[in-house]
Amino acid sequence: MKPVHQDLYKKITQVSTDVQESLRKKGIVVPVRNKDGSVCVGKYKILKSSTGYYSIVDQHGDVTVEMINLPQTAAVVANGLALGKQKNDQLIESDKKYGYALFDEEVHNRAVELSVKKPLERFEIMLNKRDMARARKELYKNEVIKSFEKLIKLV
Repeated sequence: MKPVHQDLYKKITQVSTDVQESLRKKGIVVPVRNKDGSVCVGKYKILKSSTGYYSIVDQHGDVTVEMINLPQTAAVVANGLALGKQKNDQLIESDKKYGYALFDEEVHNRAVELSVKKPLERFEIMLNKRDMARARKELYKNEVIKSFEKLIKLV
């Protein structure tokens, strides 16, 4: 690999800084993936726990938001925090509701499997409950995805 001249390096650095500042003005902080799998968004880091939940940690290691179900929620909330905005409580609440609906769907899936050998009415009731839980899950997930897509469209 050939050495890069100092003035070329300065120009590349300046272009990078200009692009980052331009994106910041649009409302986007450029995320950076770390070797450990975490993602830094400004002064905030998105971590995935072994349980599958995401957390947002500030530069001092203090947890700002924890127990996030969807990575899109973590990305949007961390981006807002990096821009100096307050936590998006509405988006976090939609993410929690998604988690509850996901759990509810899994419970009703199990109930459907167990009610196959039961009377037909019980099977249909469990099927309807599962379908309603699935619809709620998709509704809350779509709320989060819409916020994430708005962020992506800014690029």
